[in-house]
Amino acid sequence: MKKYNKNYELLSQNHVYSDEMEHDACGIGLIASTEGKKSRKVVDYGIEALKAVWHRGAVDADGKTGDGAGIHLEIPKDFFIEKIQVTGHDYDDSEICVGMIFLPRNDYSAQESSKTIVESELTKSNFSIYGWRQVPVNPKVLGEKAFQTMPEIIQVLFKSNDPDLLDKDLERKIYETRKKIEIKADNLSLNDFYVCSMSSKSIIYKGMFLAEAISDFYLDLKDERFISRFAIFHQRFSTNTAPSWSLAQPFRAVAHNGEINTYKGNKNWMKVHEQEMSSPLFENIDNLKPVIRKGVSDSAALDNVFELLVLSYLHFQKMDYSFLVHGLSSSFYFLYRY
Repeated sequence: MKKYNKNYELLSQNHVYSDEMEHDACGIGLIASTEGKKSRKVVDYGIEALKAVWHRGAVDADGKTGDGAGIHLEIPKDFFIEKIQVTGHDYDDSEICVGMIFLPRNDYSAQESSKTIVESELTKSNFSIYGWRQVPVNPKVLGEKAFQTMPEIIQVLFKSNDPDLLDKDLERKIYETRKKIEIKADNLSLNDFYVCSMSSKSIIYKGMFLAEAISDFYLDLKDERFISRFAIFHQRFSTNTAPSWSLAQPFRAVAHNGEINTYKGNKNWMKVHEQEMSSPLFENIDNLKPVIRKGVSDSAALDNVFELLVLSYLHFQKMDYSFLVHGLSSSFYFLYRY
């Protein structure tokens, strides 16, 4: 308690904290290496920091089901090189791409349909698939409701066949391919199909467990080879939508604290502006529509839009996006523009 009081006084005196800021909301945070070096320490700190904001989320009557918690990390190269070798492939020093995917757990037909769509679209987009990986989990740490709704959690490991496709160009290609996958899944009513992350840079582990259980549930996070330069963590406090595995955060572009009560208006505006979208950065702009996926929450819709803006540098040739960034401080606007 002495340490708490000391920190409280220090933060208050330096205008970092005020009692007026106290209210119910999600718990979010960022751990980053100031030296720009990947380390296990960053991952450990991120996990411990997430556990420290457990009080920001509600807990079900079963005592183990939460509103949702998760962590966003860099893809650890050495860790996934071994996983690639397990599939029977040799690693050729290309960029490792990983898709973290939720599938319907008890619908095996839907699982196969989902995998077929993923494999088909990745292949059409000039990616080579190393294979699928069952993510090791420990369901014993889940509450009854979390376990009943738990998806089948798998990863698809792949690479681009174009060695010159790197960094943002590669991320845009993966993003456009993922959007095509999601559209096909929606058209087949694969409602429990969800891509947590699909990237050559980062990966997201999340679910409806309590924050304190994240590394006990996802055994990958205990591996010392799991290193990163950053850790973005989120403990959800569900308000506008009921808890679910897919709505746990972080999302792919944001970890959001708050609720957006102008959601329907924003969604309709986005639909209107989709008709004017044009950019040479993507193969076919129609592959990105709808930008906001059907049935998502207000925060997830924000993530859908910001992900597009970040990957396109906010440089759409024929789109007025001022309504999307209206109300953001100039510092946030230029951060996302960067």
